[in-house]
Amino acid sequence: MIQEVRDLYDLLRAVHGSIDKMIEDLTDEQWLRKPLPNFNNIASIVDHITRVEQKFFSAIAGETSEINTSEPFQVDNWDLDAIRKQWAESLSYAESVLESVKEDDLSKPGLKVGIGDLNRRQLISNTIAHTAHHRGQIPLIKKLLG
Repeated sequence: MIQEVRDLYDLLRAVHGSIDKMIEDLTDEQWLRKPLPNFNNIASIVDHITRVEQKFFSAIAGETSEINTSEPFQVDNWDLDAIRKQWAESLSYAESVLESVKEDDLSKPGLKVGIGDLNRRQLISNTIAHTAHHRGQIPLIKKLLG
């Protein structure tokens, strides 16, 4: 893995590690319960993170992925086993994609997202920022759950 990408992957790994610590002792009920009617639960947040990471890292690999990243916020039922499995596999998928990225790949088109067209370098950074953003929601939800 080239150094620039290694540094970014290490940051993503650190964010994942902090999320792992937050969710490791949660009961199924804590994963699924919404603290307030218009809030998300932890299951929907983690499901959303993994879908975004899958979609974005697929784009970095040069693949097209039609993943509905908003679906976890639009449903009322979540498959916790599937969500936990996807979360457990997400970081290794990112690593497998990033291992093959070369310096000249970073300037190639990545994906059009809400903030505009991103090249692959920007998409890696945006993925980390997105995961860190949602990481910040988990302690708030845990606190509201009591």
